[in-house]
Amino acid sequence: MGLATVGHGAAAIPSEGDARLMSETRREVVITGSRLELARFDESDVEAVHAFAADPVVCRFTGWGPNTLADTRKFVADATRVRSDRYDLAVIRGQELIGSASVWTTSPEHLVGELGYTIRRDCWGHGYASEVAHLLVDLGFEKLGLERLAATCDPANTASVRVLEKAGLQREGLLRGLLLVRGRRRDRLMFGRLRPEPAQAGSV
Repeated sequence: MGLATVGHGAAAIPSEGDARLMSETRREVVITGSRLELARFDESDVEAVHAFAADPVVCRFTGWGPNTLADTRKFVADATRVRSDRYDLAVIRGQELIGSASVWTTSPEHLVGELGYTIRRDCWGHGYASEVAHLLVDLGFEKLGLERLAATCDPANTASVRVLEKAGLQREGLLRGLLLVRGRRRDRLMFGRLRPEPAQAGSV
């Protein structure tokens, strides 16, 4: 399933052994869930990212991809940059990179942002996307200081609809023909969530 912007990058692809070693010794973990970690990307992640970013099934509802190798290299290069207004993070299960996750500020003035995620196809159906979405909500509100978070998904992507609803985002409307996806205009469902008031925080 997927949201998030995967489609940029540079860097040569290392061997599988080198990539595993680099991920174990150099990765900075930003937030930890019950089974997953969201961590900074490393330049050695190109091969692991390309495994899902080039998959046409993963990309069937997205406005990007399937990636070329150059696309993925550019994405990884861009994602390794640390910025104060966004997090572009690798989804880590154990020592394995299984997806990407982003939350970013769209309006600093109004404290509004968006979130998105992509999970490798063989990892679907285990609740990983729901865990990632909850972690992104926490990062958006607690680390970026946002007061509203939004996300969109294709109406046919029922799995992502469920994920966003489980993360507390409410369906707010339909954006007709928002994206041109491989020659066809596609609608997007809009979801949103406000930062809970302190009195509500314990019950959300």
